[in-house]
Amino acid sequence: MEVDEVFARFRDIKHGIRARKRSTSVHFGEHKSGFKGAGYDIVGVEQWRPGQPLKDVAWALSLRTFPEKLYKIERMEPKELRTLVVCDLSYSTLFQISQESNKALLMLDLLGNIGLTRANVRDPVGLLGYSDRIEMYLRPKLGTSQVFYMAQQIFEKMKLEREFPTRRTAHLKVALDFMIARLKMRYSVIVLTDLVDLVNDPDAIDFKVLSTLASKHDMMVLILDDPEEFRVKSRLGYIRISDMETGKQTVISARKAGAIRRRIEESRESLQYKLKYQAGIDSVVLTPENHIEALPKFLISRTAR
Repeated sequence: MEVDEVFARFRDIKHGIRARKRSTSVHFGEHKSGFKGAGYDIVGVEQWRPGQPLKDVAWALSLRTFPEKLYKIERMEPKELRTLVVCDLSYSTLFQISQESNKALLMLDLLGNIGLTRANVRDPVGLLGYSDRIEMYLRPKLGTSQVFYMAQQIFEKMKLEREFPTRRTAHLKVALDFMIARLKMRYSVIVLTDLVDLVNDPDAIDFKVLSTLASKHDMMVLILDDPEEFRVKSRLGYIRISDMETGKQTVISARKAGAIRRRIEESRESLQYKLKYQAGIDSVVLTPENHIEALPKFLISRTAR
């Protein structure tokens, strides 16, 4: 696949986003954030207490009860929510079995869906690519051109990896340490990874650190999966399999491929359970076949709570 084809898929996604009418405001996509301030939308009224700023006092409401009681109005302040898409650019993610269906192409599709949707509501979108090191970092910016540029950077990385394979492994801890050090404001963090590093070694990540990061930001994990990696045409004979992270090769009976696949799925489900109940992070497994339907259902289920 060429970069022009990737951009064509992005344009299809972009054209699929429609508005009911033209906006007359620069901030046409404004939505409420989790931050309270001197905005326009009233959340509630409560009694003012000594020690709180006097500028918060609603004097018009406090005239009848002054000086015994003072009241303040709590407001919800509209703000932009910065979005950071964290992409696993290790060899296991960039490796492709099929030209039409693979995890790398799935990653680009998700980047287009999420990035263009966030750009459409005027949220700045940025990119953090990692393997066993930080591969690239693009600060969040407004506009759909930023999303196309992000996709081009990932595509060029994929092309370079095919020509000159480095077989870099994934270490999610590298990305977590970077975000803890750099992200001072609240972000919406969306991690795109196949979790191969954690399936191989569940102790490779400190869930306390992950929980601390998730408490400061809105985090979700979209797990990339390609069933074609363990699909064999015949159950007879032997096949050679390779661990994409370590490069270790093993010869197994063809009929055992299904059992290995099931063990990986069980380990992944265990990781998802830990992400949910030890770190408070929602996750979902997406494949090239189901992501169009599964992703909207996942996002709706999060907002419904």
